[in-house]
Amino acid sequence: MQKQKKKIKRTIALIRILSKYGFGELIIRSNLKNILGTEAELEIEDTLNSPGTTVYERIRMVLEELGPTYVKFGQAFSNREDLLPGELILELQKLQDRVEPADLDVKQLMADELGIDPDEYFSFINPIPLASASISQVYQATLSDGKPVILKIKRAGIREVIEADLLIMKDVARLLVAYSDSLRRINLVQVLEAFEKSIHDELSFLREIANMEQFARNFEGNKDLYAVKSYRELSNDNVLCMEFIAGIKVTDREALLEHGLDPGSIARKGLDLYLTQILEHGFFHADPHPGNLFVLPSGQIAFIDFGSMGSMMPAEKELLENFIMHFIAQDAGRLVATIRKMAIRADIRDEKKLEREIHGVFDLLNGSALQHIDVKVVLTRFSNILNDNEILMPDHLYLLIRGIVLIEGIGRKLDPEMNIVANIKPYVAKIIQQRLSPDYLLDKGLKTLRNLSEGMVDLPDNVKQIIDKLNHGELKVIQEVNGLNELKSSFDNGFNRLGYAIVIAGLSIAAALLMVADKPPKIFNIPAFGLFGIIISGVLGLAFIFSVLRKK
Repeated sequence: MQKQKKKIKRTIALIRILSKYGFGELIIRSNLKNILGTEAELEIEDTLNSPGTTVYERIRMVLEELGPTYVKFGQAFSNREDLLPGELILELQKLQDRVEPADLDVKQLMADELGIDPDEYFSFINPIPLASASISQVYQATLSDGKPVILKIKRAGIREVIEADLLIMKDVARLLVAYSDSLRRINLVQVLEAFEKSIHDELSFLREIANMEQFARNFEGNKDLYAVKSYRELSNDNVLCMEFIAGIKVTDREALLEHGLDPGSIARKGLDLYLTQILEHGFFHADPHPGNLFVLPSGQIAFIDFGSMGSMMPAEKELLENFIMHFIAQDAGRLVATIRKMAIRADIRDEKKLEREIHGVFDLLNGSALQHIDVKVVLTRFSNILNDNEILMPDHLYLLIRGIVLIEGIGRKLDPEMNIVANIKPYVAKIIQQRLSPDYLLDKGLKTLRNLSEGMVDLPDNVKQIIDKLNHGELKVIQEVNGLNELKSSFDNGFNRLGYAIVIAGLSIAAALLMVADKPPKIFNIPAFGLFGIIISGVLGLAFIFSVLRKK
């Protein structure tokens, strides 16, 4: 009941804000007011539709005024050039996840949340927030042993607000999809489901700590990465205490040079670390923008903010490896087959056309020098091809594409000659080497045998189920045959010809019998009926042969 009241309250706010920024017609045409039922009556009036304000600017204003959930949803779309017009992308990129800080007694909150005396654990807590975002506020503090830390504190009531917003967004998505083919084509409902999972992960600080710990384990022993430490004993689902990183922002080229660090080396190191996350660990940072990467004076790179991570199961990781190998090898046929296996849904009407479009992407790569290839353009072109063929890929692939575009953009700023394709090739060689190793082949063979044996074990039960359904009249066979009319026409022609041949054969046999009988009347001492029968069957036979030859 409480959730429903919050939903109604937020829906009223949504309708008023849409109306305020000139989207009253959208409310009417999409039946958005129906979500409220009879709970509220609202007047819809476009109060802001200034000629000097574009529709894309007004969309951004709506998202900003609606609050954190909508701002984050807009940010999630801010890199989807394959789905949205460029002007809207530019406006969405202006969305800032910054809100006015709430008054908060940090020490009291720490005591209430963790049941501790903060003075025993902290020598200093800055009461003024270092940063203020929609979900949390960030404070600097110092532990009693002198180590600097960051306290990330979740805003009070933010989960309830986001839950109410998500309920409304799902209703709105269903209404919009019902009224718009273009929104149905971009899989708006599925995109919203992925966003819901992402924002729920971000709301859980315990999950973020688990992500940090797994990330550190994956890179254990790697000298190029500095794993940020978390303090579980000073954290819970609403409070996160983590190590403070006093590093250089990764895109600050001048500061890197001042510390004697080579920007080109840092760029290659960052790209290698990200490719390692994707291709070796199958667990990667989903938001590697410049604000989340720092370089230490030692040259090590530190990733921060682990609220949003991408992950792949072993089978998904193997399919991604296949995808990359076929893409680098420019094998469009195998690439399409791999895409089919990866896709959640694929409606490929013309596979040859899809292969030609993919070859167009290969031509784009071949027509440019390696260092001049714009990865963002290539990936956007490829995403457009997938959308045009109504191919819906899993969420982790879109996160991965976004991450690669961000990392490549950072690398270009540090080293304009950097090329991501050249950096990927050693990983492809390593994958091929692993695929040819005896251990891999043995493991693959054992899995195949296990699947085969399990299938044989299940076969009697499956056959029994089919027979039971058949006995009870529950078995239905749905068969679709392409080109059925053509097939029917071929059968008709074949049977007609068969009948024609039988008639001719019958006439020929009857004429031969009359000839053998040698009965009058006769023409030139030849039985007349037999002669006529032979002539008629001969003419019909020649016509039949001509018809067969003409129809091939």
